Amino acid sequence: MEGDSLKLNFEIALEKIDTLSEHNQALLDKIQDLEYELSQSKVEITETGSSEDRFRNITAGADEAMNRYKEYLKKEFKNAKSKQSQGQPV
Repeated sequence: MEGDSLKLNFEIALEKIDTLSEHNQALLDKIQDLEYELSQSKVEITETGSSEDRFRNITAGADEAMNRYKEYLKKEFKNAKSKQSQGQPV
């Protein structure tokens, strides 16, 4: 009976690895597409913009990306909690 449980757990692990591999490949494909689009774009950085403006723009974009990723994680892992919210040291 324990052998059946181990086999079942192994099958579940294989399915999860396969799913994660597929998601990873999809993400890599998307990154490659975006890199290609970026290389094809003709956007030029103007010299008139200050470094502070660039910093604010980049920071705002990074914050937006982090918030989108947090929302994705909340959607995919509804019951997951951070270690900090569980009272565990990080």
